[in-house]
Amino acid sequence: MPIYKVSPVAENDLIDIYLRGINKWGEKQADEYQARLVSAFNILVNNPNLGRKVTIRPSLEQYDVNPYIIFYRKFSYGIRIARILYKNRAIERHLGK
Repeated sequence: MPIYKVSPVAENDLIDIYLRGINKWGEKQADEYQARLVSAFNILVNNPNLGRKVTIRPSLEQYDVNPYIIFYRKFSYGIRIARILYKNRAIERHLGK
């Protein structure tokens, strides 16, 4: 059975998303965003080809969970979540070239 792993940087992204959500919309909305992201991780681990290639980083795939983008890599064990970024962020700056 495939599994997903979350990189330390992506863990920090999840924490930041949660804290920003609490500060801006409240705990209920922050919890909903977290649940949607974790649900997407489970969908992706069972369907890793749902994402599309990232032009600036061909080793990565991206999958949109509005308003966020999950960046991940496929491995023999499943997937590894590399980053979770807000869709309007400077993606190139956060993923490197």
